[in-house]
Amino acid sequence: MKIAVIIAASLVVAPLASVMADSPKPTTSITAGSSVVLASTAAPLPKLPTKACKDDDSSSVNCYWDAAKRGNGKGYSYYVTAKGQVVYLNPKLNDEAARTKFARAKKAAGWENWGEVFGHRLCWAKVGDTSYIQCFDGFRETS
Repeated sequence: MKIAVIIAASLVVAPLASVMADSPKPTTSITAGSSVVLASTAAPLPKLPTKACKDDDSSSVNCYWDAAKRGNGKGYSYYVTAKGQVVYLNPKLNDEAARTKFARAKKAAGWENWGEVFGHRLCWAKVGDTSYIQCFDGFRETS
């Protein structure tokens, strides 16, 4: 019985593999009785916003920022969920622990949370005769 299930599973999975060449591959095949369950590492894709984020340093939600076409054409693209969560297209910038560490260090050093600056999110400023701005994505500005 198990041999028949494994052969049937490979007959079903093999054609799917060619169709899903650009999709994440299933990580596990589990035989449960006479049926096959495929588990995948692919999370469901979120519904991406269709409106551009404002570039006036206001806090926009449910929007996207195309860094190649907006601002100075540099930086990282991201989208903001309806709940205000910033999700960068560069996965290394989505590490919540790193964001929290960055924010705590800036706050401990006496910097002010400025939120968004020139399309960059998660920015902090040290205000004085010369003001310094640093954002989590690496953007820096002096005024």
